[in-house]
Amino acid sequence: MAVTYLFWGIAIGLMVAIPLGPVNLICIRRSLSYGPVNGFVVGMGAAVADTIFGAIAAFGLTSVMQEVERINGWVEIMGGVILLGVSINLWRKHPHLEDVEDNIRDRLKASFGAFLLTIVNPMTILGFVALFVALGLGDMGGDFHNALLVVIGVFMGSGLWWATLCQFAGHMKKRLSDDHLVMINRISALIVAACGLWALFKGLS
Repeated sequence: MAVTYLFWGIAIGLMVAIPLGPVNLICIRRSLSYGPVNGFVVGMGAAVADTIFGAIAAFGLTSVMQEVERINGWVEIMGGVILLGVSINLWRKHPHLEDVEDNIRDRLKASFGAFLLTIVNPMTILGFVALFVALGLGDMGGDFHNALLVVIGVFMGSGLWWATLCQFAGHMKKRLSDDHLVMINRISALIVAACGLWALFKGLS
């Protein structure tokens, strides 16, 4: 049944989004500071990037994948610099529960940042390709309808993860103080910085 491909896509979207990484940390932090809706909007920026990668893999655009591999080093350097910038911003922020800034402009700006963090990570597209091959979906380029269902499923699966994660984190907000938020910011900053340094090291080597 064609609808099976939709469920495969949802599973792929979940498997790609769930592993803990910079975007997960940022969404958790924003959900704790600003509420689950803010975190979810930010996460959907990553979901859009996941969907683009899913489309590349589903429609068999091998030339695009080869180009990603060719410029892999430069992309990793760019991603590392962005991650280091994000980590510095996280470290310097001192959020307060009573006067958070939660508006559309702020959400969209952070969402675009999550999109960039995901789109400049070449490991994401390689992960998609590996999943498609492992699940026997590597030759879908000739079936537009089924490939489209997989891509839609990827978006739904990724969005489902961000909704679940941010809702859970938002419930924890009631138990936090300003000091807890600062500590979460600092821990997130250190982890994001470590990811950035690793990306820089790989790109430069």
